Amino acid sequence: MGALGWIAFAAAVLVMLLGVAGTVVPILPGLPLVWLAMAGFAAVEGFVRVDGTFLLTTLAVVVAAEVADQFGRAYGARRFGAGRAGSIGAVIGSIAGLFFLPVGLVLGPFLGATVGELLAGKDGPDAVRAGFGGLIGALGSMVVKLFVGIGLVIAFVVQVV
Repeated sequence: MGALGWIAFAAAVLVMLLGVAGTVVPILPGLPLVWLAMAGFAAVEGFVRVDGTFLLTTLAVVVAAEVADQFGRAYGARRFGAGRAGSIGAVIGSIAGLFFLPVGLVLGPFLGATVGELLAGKDGPDAVRAGFGGLIGALGSMVVKLFVGIGLVIAFVVQVV
């Protein structure tokens, strides 16, 4: 690998590490940023070390992790007694919370599940319990995405080096 390749590799790894940080502090797009860094490196390198198969496989992992993230938020709420409204509320609250970082990261899924349950007719304590479940689901999903991001970076480095 020539000088341009090493520069592209270093830049890709730096952007990927920012993406991994984005799985915890979602100011950055997280896993999609990790994947875009891989694709950018592949394009600069002419798809020699990182080919289409690797990119498609890692894209499938990113998509699966993002979908699982939403299900994890809903599952957390359900596990703590939320019904359909609370589960949907946890997901909506998580998305809305992104506009109010960093507080929205914590309050979004909690408030979404709580409000969803209240609108569905549950009493206050049950709705708040579902809200905590939405928060726990969101935090659990965040941890999973962090590990997926680290795994993607490792797979990329092993593939290139």
